[in-house]
Amino acid sequence: MGSQQNPLGRGGLAAWHPGLLLRKVYGKFGCMVLAGAFAVVLFVGLIIGDWVYFSRLSSDAARYGYGLGRVQDQVASLGVQKLMRRFDTNGFLALPHGVARIFPEANRLVIRPSYRLFSMRFRTAWPLKGSIQWSSDVNGLTVVCTKRMPWSSSILTLLWFSLVGVGTLGFLLTYLFEGGFESLGGLLLGVGVTAVGLIVVAFGLLTVTVAYRIENTRLMQVYTELRALALDEASKA
Repeated sequence: MGSQQNPLGRGGLAAWHPGLLLRKVYGKFGCMVLAGAFAVVLFVGLIIGDWVYFSRLSSDAARYGYGLGRVQDQVASLGVQKLMRRFDTNGFLALPHGVARIFPEANRLVIRPSYRLFSMRFRTAWPLKGSIQWSSDVNGLTVVCTKRMPWSSSILTLLWFSLVGVGTLGFLLTYLFEGGFESLGGLLLGVGVTAVGLIVVAFGLLTVTVAYRIENTRLMQVYTELRALALDEASKA
């Protein structure tokens, strides 16, 4: 008898052995899990690094972050030398509800609220700090305070609203083109999904608005304390 050709090819039975197939599947699945875990760790690391650098009180980090708004003031009869009297030799100034640091060579100040452990002054996902630039003239100092937020908070908020908005709109368009609104049940389903999407967007807007007001109140409290000290120094002979 001649040798019969294996219909599965050379080593066909071994290639289709259940154990080998499961090993290949588990191997691919393990690589996907490992890649996903690495991506998550890298993503979290980038967010933590962004927040840490944002919170630093250094000259380069003072202008780091997304600018949300500005506050401008004119402090009469105040010079840079008078202002620096309030700061220590390292340029730091402890305020009742925050901290400030001055960089006279760059005409720059940075202020940040303080967050203490085991207190009610928790930090939200949208913290703010103030980057202050000044210019001097014969009348005193013109101060411009820019409110800044971490880039990661801004980008994640934008991505979240985009995902919810585009996802809801995409569902409606696809559902409409497939004739989902032609029946009463389909109409109710479409209206229900749209309502859920709008509720999620509204809840997100409410959360962001409340968090911004909390953080803005804290930052403006620190700014008011710094301004009061500056005015007190300006009033001295």
